[in-house]
Amino acid sequence: MSDATNRLMREADAGALQRAGLVRMVVAGLLLLTIIIVTRGIEITNPVAARQIWIAELTLTLFGALGWVGAWLASKRIAVARLPMITALLDALLILGNLGYSHGILGVPGNLFAAFPAAWVVPITIAAAAIHYQPRLQALVALIYVAGLSLLAYGEGSLTPAERRQDLSEIAGLFSEQANMVRIAMVFSLALILILVARQSRVLLERAVRETTMRLNLTRYLPRELAPVLTEEAFASLRQGRRIRITVLFVDMRASTHFGETMEPGQLAVFITSFRRRVLRAASRHGGVIDKFTGDGALILFGVPGARDGDAGRALACGRTLLRLIERWNIKRRFDPPVRVGIGIHTGDVFCGVVGDESRLEFTVVGEAVNIASRIEQATKNTDCDLLASSETVREAGEDDLWSEIAHEPLPGVTRSVVLMRPAE
Repeated sequence: MSDATNRLMREADAGALQRAGLVRMVVAGLLLLTIIIVTRGIEITNPVAARQIWIAELTLTLFGALGWVGAWLASKRIAVARLPMITALLDALLILGNLGYSHGILGVPGNLFAAFPAAWVVPITIAAAAIHYQPRLQALVALIYVAGLSLLAYGEGSLTPAERRQDLSEIAGLFSEQANMVRIAMVFSLALILILVARQSRVLLERAVRETTMRLNLTRYLPRELAPVLTEEAFASLRQGRRIRITVLFVDMRASTHFGETMEPGQLAVFITSFRRRVLRAASRHGGVIDKFTGDGALILFGVPGARDGDAGRALACGRTLLRLIERWNIKRRFDPPVRVGIGIHTGDVFCGVVGDESRLEFTVVGEAVNIASRIEQATKNTDCDLLASSETVREAGEDDLWSEIAHEPLPGVTRSVVLMRPAE
């Protein structure tokens, strides 16, 4: 998956964990309140029913506490990847433990597990697991409950009709109006969870569609390297514009007019495409962002959308890589005259942003640094050097020993003095 997709999935997982924890707390509180209401003022004489109420209250309390702990850990981004599995296993332990207590301690036959309200919590926890959108987790939870309930129901063989009637008479209180009220509350809780799951699915779908639409729109006027990684917040920042420090690389093909005059239109299209493919390869290898192609030239940025360590060094490496790629291209195609390029690199502050109205937006970088990089590229024609960089870029890259200063005329249109460097022989 792409970085943007991974980011969205991480955000969705953390949000799902928080919502799952909230669901556990709400369901536990709702059922606990229901039990308190339906048992208030009623004298419980049946010891089985009394113990069932007590263990149910304890189970719900632990269930709610588990939800609170899970939501808190998710909010702190602690163990997000493992929390769904841990909470699902603890849920199963609580519910199956409740049913096991009824069977092992109270002596209620396991094949009557469906009579106990705790069994009705099973579909609630299965629905709660769906909040995480993890098919493997959902399958595991289903397997645990199927295996646990099967063990309870069929672990001791079948009962005769007489034995079944006797056991049912002993737990008749579990079918009272109060017990049925608890079951109705559980059905209501299940409905709430499924509504939440459906709502969450809808929200995620709308967000995915919105992000996809935004990125499709962005690709129309943003460099292709930027559109997949921009969040809505980052795009909003670009719309406002900001001043950042970047390294700018200009590349331009020499004597391109000759190729345009001697080639057929179809050949020229293939030629320019091949040149641009090599520019793309060099830029992507060193993390550069191609702002735009200008005929047989290109503007490559290092430090967009955010500054990274070694931007200047990566720009210089990109220039060297591009020269090697052009040299191999010349050997492979035996161009006569050979293809030559001029590369100018400079580091400085620029305005970076998206300008224009909704009908025609454009990503742009503007500033003295861009102008200087362009003039340095033009200076390669008079200095008989294919690659030149400003002393600021070389110094920032820490490559002073690999470059040497050259004499040159003042750069046209640049008011301040710029020291130009060429690769040392």
